[in-house]
Amino acid sequence: MRLLIIPFFAVLYCFAPAQSLDLGSSEAPMILPRLSSSQIQSVPSPALGMFVYNTDEHQMYSYMRYRTTNTHILSNNRWQPISTGPRMMSWGVVDSLLNNTIGSENFTIEWDAPNRWYKLGLTNPHEYYKDSMLLIITPVGNGTHDQMPATGEIIEGSSRFASIKFSDASRIADGFSTLESRRRSGFHFVLYDLRKSAY
Repeated sequence: MRLLIIPFFAVLYCFAPAQSLDLGSSEAPMILPRLSSSQIQSVPSPALGMFVYNTDEHQMYSYMRYRTTNTHILSNNRWQPISTGPRMMSWGVVDSLLNNTIGSENFTIEWDAPNRWYKLGLTNPHEYYKDSMLLIITPVGNGTHDQMPATGEIIEGSSRFASIKFSDASRIADGFSTLESRRRSGFHFVLYDLRKSAY
């Protein structure tokens, strides 16, 4: 990683009682260290407040708190994009058999046959958090008028996914069980991160 080196006399000139460092006003911008996603994850012992520019995602990243509550064993801090408000994380168009899936190319989708739901995952370093993300689902195709979509959160070890279920209202009315009323469906989805500041 490259370090920003500032002459000692310049630091003395820039310091003021109400600030730690002032690089001064000029036409030359400051350039942050530029790292790939894998390089960012390999930074040894990152400190809270570190900033870098992610060359894979073309945006600034910071090492900061991201969990709403303390979680046993798992860290509450990680590298994540700096966001000032609701931000689209991922989007996709998915057919019922997963043969033709298009979208933002930063997600995975699979059919969980035993539970009869779809499992949506985000590529590293992103994960799904139901308390801070908005997942919008629209079923598409023939017979979708009586389908009721619902989402949930799946935790597998240290990984988190979204579950997407489609329940057939007519099957429920006919007395089918909760599991039997679920069915495959084509759908569109959009996932937003609703955080306005780091947790």
